[in-house]
Amino acid sequence: MKPGSKLHKFRTSIRFRLMSVFIGIVGVLLLINAYNYVDTNDVIRNINQVYVKNFSLNELEEQLLNIQECMKKYLENKNTDSVEEYYMHVQSYEQMLEKLNDKVVDDGFLIMEKNILNMSKEYLECAERTVEYKRGRNVEKYNREFQKTVRYEQYLVTNIDTLNNLRFRANADNHKRMISILEYSQKVSLMILVLVGSLTILLVYVSTTRITLPLRRLAATADIVTSGKLDIEPVEIITEDEVGTVTSAFNKMLYSIREYIQRITENMERERAHKEKELLMNTHLKEAQLNYLQAQINPHFLFNTLNAGAGLAMIEGADRTYEYIQHVADFYRYNVKTQKSATLGEELELVDSYMYIINVRFSNDIIYSKDIDETLTDIIVPSMILQPIVENAVKHGFKDVSWERHIDINVCLEDDYVCVNVCDNGVGISPEVINDVMYGGRTENEEDDFDIEELKTNGVGLKNVCERLRMFYDTENVMEITSEGPAMGTCITLLIPYEQ
Repeated sequence: MKPGSKLHKFRTSIRFRLMSVFIGIVGVLLLINAYNYVDTNDVIRNINQVYVKNFSLNELEEQLLNIQECMKKYLENKNTDSVEEYYMHVQSYEQMLEKLNDKVVDDGFLIMEKNILNMSKEYLECAERTVEYKRGRNVEKYNREFQKTVRYEQYLVTNIDTLNNLRFRANADNHKRMISILEYSQKVSLMILVLVGSLTILLVYVSTTRITLPLRRLAATADIVTSGKLDIEPVEIITEDEVGTVTSAFNKMLYSIREYIQRITENMERERAHKEKELLMNTHLKEAQLNYLQAQINPHFLFNTLNAGAGLAMIEGADRTYEYIQHVADFYRYNVKTQKSATLGEELELVDSYMYIINVRFSNDIIYSKDIDETLTDIIVPSMILQPIVENAVKHGFKDVSWERHIDINVCLEDDYVCVNVCDNGVGISPEVINDVMYGGRTENEEDDFDIEELKTNGVGLKNVCERLRMFYDTENVMEITSEGPAMGTCITLLIPYEQ
């Protein structure tokens, strides 16, 4: 808040203020509606009572006519249904007569009601005698009594109509008066509703203005901040409710953003330089790792092969010795090359030389076969990836094997990979060894931990090939090793990404 500001502090929450306004408005409206409901129902009830007597007299006259009609049918036909209807109407008529006045009064309407009541009783007695004489088949008497009922009926109808007309005229004035009262009540209620509605609008406007004014100021400042302008004054806090709390948090956030941007600006150059240095170090490290892995050649193999060549020279003629030594020379000439990559065809030629040397040493005990798709021999691969696999099969797969030994190489295209399959029928590999070769004893989801010391102890082998393929193609999915069990052989598949 600016110095010297004397703005009022609202110490109530927004929820409390809104609920107070809402409850107050609803309470007033409920009171007004309750008053209107009671007043209107009272007037309507009085209006309905105005014509109750007229309705009763009309029903009384209708039942009287029904009695006379049923009695006439019975006299003419002596029908059982007619007499049952007669008694039913008589019962209804008697119930209606109970509502008529039977006391001595000064009111003209009530005197006429009493006369109708007395005359109706005489009529019913005469009608009952008529029915009894008809049952007794006394024609003369029931004709005489029936004529009396006709005169009674005419007299009663005349009196009922007269009383009904007189009451209707009197009730018409009462009805007009009640309608006037109802219209006046409606006008008063409408005026009250208009007044309450106006006060409600005013109250809602004042309340919402007090709530939304700080929000509008906060929103305007937020729009300025989103445009990128942060060097502005904090938003003035004029309330101590939720909006005031949000405004205070916004001001703190604005200050924090300024500090954060300042720190980012100061650290940006240091981080950029650090990343460039780290990238360069990683590049050199990968290059050193690749060179180191490719330089790992087992010196014992050289001595073994040369000794075998010397022994062969002593036993056989010079031609075979020359061929043997030539293959040895080709083999080591390929290994001493400084290049990091070669074609797949060159790798296969190296394996051919190696297998020739091995079969000289083992008297052609290993049957070597190939099934190569010649269209794939020109793809570029890391050097020395096939010979270590074949060497592993010879050294470990055929150790202590008494059956006929086979090594088969197949090269084909599957999906987006050139698949190089090197399979033997040796002793097989256990799942623990496969896991160690593929993941160094770790699980597939753990991060790679390239350990040079581990390679020094294990030498050139399957781990060497797997790691170099991963570095060369920058992907984890480069090798699959399958072995169905002891003495079931091993099949190693290299997955080389194929780019046309």
